[in-house]
Amino acid sequence: MSGPAQFPPIAFAKRARSMLLAVATGVALADSSVVTLALPDLLTRFAVDITTVAWVLTSYNLVLAAAAVPAAYLARRRPVVAFVAGALVFAAACLACGLAGTFGVLVGARCVQAAGGALVIVAALDLLTESEGSHARAARVWAAAGIVGAALGPAAGGILTATLGWESIFLLQAPLALVPLAAVAGVATRPPRAPAGRPHLGANLALLLLSGGLVGALFLLVVLLVDGWRMSPAAAGLVVTVMPLAAIAAGRLASRAGTILVRAAAGSVLVAGGLCALALLPRAGWGWTMPPQLLAGAGIGLTLAALSERALAGRSAQAVHGGWTIASRHAGVVLGLLLLSPIFASALERNQDEGLRAGAATVVDSRIPPVDKLGVAQAVLVQVDRAGGQVPDIAPAFADRPHTGEYRSLLAALEDQLDRAVTDAFSNPFFLAATLALAALIPLWLGRREGGL
Repeated sequence: MSGPAQFPPIAFAKRARSMLLAVATGVALADSSVVTLALPDLLTRFAVDITTVAWVLTSYNLVLAAAAVPAAYLARRRPVVAFVAGALVFAAACLACGLAGTFGVLVGARCVQAAGGALVIVAALDLLTESEGSHARAARVWAAAGIVGAALGPAAGGILTATLGWESIFLLQAPLALVPLAAVAGVATRPPRAPAGRPHLGANLALLLLSGGLVGALFLLVVLLVDGWRMSPAAAGLVVTVMPLAAIAAGRLASRAGTILVRAAAGSVLVAGGLCALALLPRAGWGWTMPPQLLAGAGIGLTLAALSERALAGRSAQAVHGGWTIASRHAGVVLGLLLLSPIFASALERNQDEGLRAGAATVVDSRIPPVDKLGVAQAVLVQVDRAGGQVPDIAPAFADRPHTGEYRSLLAALEDQLDRAVTDAFSNPFFLAATLALAALIPLWLGRREGGL
């Protein structure tokens, strides 16, 4: 009688521990993209340009990629110590980010935050293996937590930025990062008994290339919505929830979708298709982004789960191979940011210039009084100068003008010209991101003979 009576509490405790470890993994991986919708506010707060502010994202992903494997070897020997130390460092760095007074301090704190996050993520995988009692189940829980965290990051960050300010993204994470420490209370782990072995090169290289492409979906899209189409971060955050919802739904169905190779290849094609659709948007408007988001989200759910499963399949040293997986994913994010950010910034400047020339012709052809045309054109140029290379808000140029139909029509026509120029500026970066996602098929094809693919 005593055995069965004790089983439910033990099972509940293990399930609660797994959930806390999954939350820790999700939070740390969400930070790779959580500040994306806060970038416009950071541009204004610290007076930097688009390529510079991208380092708030790049620095975190760069350090996470570099620290993941060393952290994994530490976590393999002392997973509880590594998890606790990582959570404390991560929480302290979150506070430093939220209280940062300069851009340099913010980027430096993000680097420290990533180092703590690396320890948390890889140690959580080792502890999940102890909790779940199965390498395969632990890998599935860990991979799912990472997908949900990374995909929901932009939406959560956007809503927090709009309601409480960008600082709240970090200040609220500090206590949240400490809650999962309850998962390791009284946990005893076994020392490693076998060598870690080599990483799965094919799966990890595919993850690197796919993650580079996903920068287009997770970074460029939200910049287009907020900085390009002038949506509020909260509204943009709601719009981009379509992608993680599609990823979660696809991830739940992934195990029924065939072999790892089929799921990974199909997912890469879906991600690339979604990115190509974003490159070919017919006009500005968040509704046009919905079908591409559904495609890309479904691809994320299929491919990331399949490749993570393959990278960890049959690997006894889960933390170490999880470290290689995280390093590959976030090295890909860094690659994508470094490739796409300058191309996007250059295209945006070029297309804005073309839009302004077209706008000048629109002012000349408008029905407002001829004596006002020069004044309106000058006022618009003032707003462009004030934007400092960012997408300008030209509505203030009309604040002192009569509220008649002619002026409203001219403002709408100028904003349409600007929206068209901005949307076109994102086309080539989205195509490049799609190319990176499709390139993931190459290592998949080369590694197709390896077991499990």
